[in-house]
Amino acid sequence: MDIPVRSAKNRRKFWSEQVPMSFTDKPIGYEEKRKFRYSLQDYMHEFFKFNELAGKLVLDAGSGAGIDSAEMIQYGANVISLDFSPLACNSTRNLLQEARLEGSVVNAEISHLPFEGQQFDVIYSFGVIHHIPNVQEILGEIKRCLRDDGIFMGMVYNRDSLLYAYSLLYLHGIRDGLFAKGYSEEQVASRFSERMEGNPYTRCYTKSELEELLRSFFEHVNVRTFYNVIDAHHARKVKFELEDSSIELGWHLAFRAVK
Repeated sequence: MDIPVRSAKNRRKFWSEQVPMSFTDKPIGYEEKRKFRYSLQDYMHEFFKFNELAGKLVLDAGSGAGIDSAEMIQYGANVISLDFSPLACNSTRNLLQEARLEGSVVNAEISHLPFEGQQFDVIYSFGVIHHIPNVQEILGEIKRCLRDDGIFMGMVYNRDSLLYAYSLLYLHGIRDGLFAKGYSEEQVASRFSERMEGNPYTRCYTKSELEELLRSFFEHVNVRTFYNVIDAHHARKVKFELEDSSIELGWHLAFRAVK
């Protein structure tokens, strides 16, 4: 098993060959994808407030399969879906067409957004910025393209989660012996953070790290922990419950911040 290299070329190759939530190995229709997405990650509507986006111009930065772009359009938002992967752009277009929704799809880099400054009311980036090493550059671009009082919202992975400690570090790093073979903690977390093995870069954040990062660019930062799941041997994203809700072991750090 080779140690993954986190070069831009390898990251582009990985994300150009697979698209999250596209279900290419088990094709399903739009309504089934939508039901799966928002029943599994059942916090999203309440936290991201899709129902308050009507009439707003939204950039979905890293649209992937397009399921969240479609959801925001369903609630009346004017959405531009952006992804650097041609496969993801095609997936988004096909999903919007299947759902009979109007939206624009742009093939471009999140690090060089092809828009003038202060264009968007909301920039949404779910599960994207934790895969990009030069995150400061990304946040600068996002801030540039947001209007004053605009909202930046999305999700990154939680380093202080049960999934990180058990599914990534213990199962792969210790039990499978990858630490003994020379893998670092970051390399183990990166390789197994996604459904398809081999992702070359994932940076998992603690809640305080993410808050500090966002506050260097934005105001009114709100970070919450959701999605109590682990990856087990027999299945991915097995949910668990905690009696004490103050214990934050969820895999997702969802955030909202204001320019």
